Amino acid sequence: MSETVLIRSQADEDTVELQHEPYRPAKPTRRGPGYLLRQIAGVDETILDWVPEERHRYSRLGAIVLNTGLMAALSMLALLGSHDVPIAALVPAALLWGYVVLTFDRWLITDTHGSSGMGTGKFLARLAISILMGLVVAEPLLLWMFSSDVHTQIGKDRTTLLDTYESTLKRCNPLSGEPPADASGCTKEYILNVPGSPRPLLDSKKAAEDERTKINAAIADIDTEIKRREDLARLECNGTPGRGLTGRVGEGPNCKQLRRETAEYVASSNRPQRQGELNAVNAKIADIDAQISTASQGYAEAASKAIKEKVDAKEEKLETPGLLDQVRALSQLADQNTFVQLQSWLLRLLLVVLDALPVIAKRLSRPTTYDGLLSRQLTISDKLHHKTLKSRSDQALGDLDVQIQETEHKIRVRRERIEEQGRDAEADRQATLDAQIEELARRLRGDS
Repeated sequence: MSETVLIRSQADEDTVELQHEPYRPAKPTRRGPGYLLRQIAGVDETILDWVPEERHRYSRLGAIVLNTGLMAALSMLALLGSHDVPIAALVPAALLWGYVVLTFDRWLITDTHGSSGMGTGKFLARLAISILMGLVVAEPLLLWMFSSDVHTQIGKDRTTLLDTYESTLKRCNPLSGEPPADASGCTKEYILNVPGSPRPLLDSKKAAEDERTKINAAIADIDTEIKRREDLARLECNGTPGRGLTGRVGEGPNCKQLRRETAEYVASSNRPQRQGELNAVNAKIADIDAQISTASQGYAEAASKAIKEKVDAKEEKLETPGLLDQVRALSQLADQNTFVQLQSWLLRLLLVVLDALPVIAKRLSRPTTYDGLLSRQLTISDKLHHKTLKSRSDQALGDLDVQIQETEHKIRVRRERIEEQGRDAEADRQATLDAQIEELARRLRGDS
């Protein structure tokens, strides 16, 4: 209510009324970078008008929140920039991500306005969220900072991958056409079906060599037996004493018998036939060797070409390095280089601190006058809301009671009206009946 003060002029004694309005803060112009920063910080300007001294404080807080959004946008732009996409097409996505992070951080800091202090549990929860957001923002910037080294490392990894793939193909598919000496890891993926393989010829040669081994063994057995018999006959004829020998010098019966048995064994052993078989097998092996030499040369060229085509196809299937490839390469660089590892963690820590700075600043600073004003306004708003709801409830209940009474009155009036109509109808019936009785009585009396 305005206060009225009467001042009487001594000159003309006229009365002048001066009205003193209650104090109201001057409203500043709602524009400028400071105002926009305070809006980012989630400040109610109508309350802040009462404490204009704290505008700079909340402007700085809004700038901190804005910085986190800008860093997030830059991080997303660096992440998407690793693909072959025009930069103009990436800016909207980067700005959208920056807006999402800014909105999230704005919620974190706005939720603390008006409170007398941030509890430890609430502070730790908000700090954990801020740290998580900081780590998410930091990784793309790390990849962008070390992009050249990361792509070099990816190139080395892919070269090693292709070299290993090629060596496995060569091990599982020897250029000679022979079976691999070490077949471990030679799955279906690594087995090539190259035409003109000398493998059948190698199998034929092995079979021929096995047959030659058997013939050589049989000939060796025959030669051993012939030598044993000849030695025995010679000892007998020379008169050498020993078991089964007569010890008589000269061609006696036993000497002649042993020589005869030796000749018969030589004739029956098929030694010349076996030698002929051996010569035929040796000739066959020599012919197969000539065929293998011719086939191996063509097969080696075909196998080398097939292996190269397989490696080239593998290289073509390698897509443009993705996010996982870059993260893996960065991890390898950090393991190999202490400087890269140190810089990586320093940047992560810096971005985590920047993202968590609004919450930390709010935690470390004392509750401001603005917080007290906002808290009181919220309390009053809550009471007003409660009173308003109660007033509306009482009014609604009163209206409902009146409607119920009006309805009951209408029902009562309708019942009375129905009862009155019933009484009138009954009176009419009674009057009619009385008239009929009177008429009948008159006729009975003989009255005309």
